Amino acid sequence: MRYVMSSKWSLVEHFEISDQGGSPVFDVRGNLGLKHRLAIRDQSGQEVAEIKKHLMGTGHEIIVGGQRVAEVRHEGFFGDHYDIESSLGRLTAKGHFDGWDYSISQQGQPVAHISRELALREKFAVDIADGMQDVFILAVVLAIEAIHTERQQEQQQQHQGW
Repeated sequence: MRYVMSSKWSLVEHFEISDQGGSPVFDVRGNLGLKHRLAIRDQSGQEVAEIKKHLMGTGHEIIVGGQRVAEVRHEGFFGDHYDIESSLGRLTAKGHFDGWDYSISQQGQPVAHISRELALREKFAVDIADGMQDVFILAVVLAIEAIHTERQQEQQQQHQGW
């Protein structure tokens, strides 16, 4: 299944997630910088998942249906690897995170591919393999984006301090 995530101009983090036909499926709001939380809601307004930032560290928890199902952490020095410890088993994300071209795999088998789409706003496609829990994978992608953005901001601050 293909989903398209589009950022919205807002004071808080806000993504709209549409299906491949362009129909809105999920709405994501929150602020991992201030509230340390993003909520994913379906079109009826029901919260289906959340991403919580650890206060002391870079890990992000994923909660689906009120249950903690995963933790996403960056591994390595160059930003090219994320580990996802989950109730579904261990997953890894590898690729080019700056260019939004990476894959999420489980035991060497791809379960999702994320790619940037050309648009005026930030927009990217998430192709999820059949049999995977779509909300879970979408939450993983949002957690990776949050960690990657935090790492970029830290690096910019370090460079400005020189």
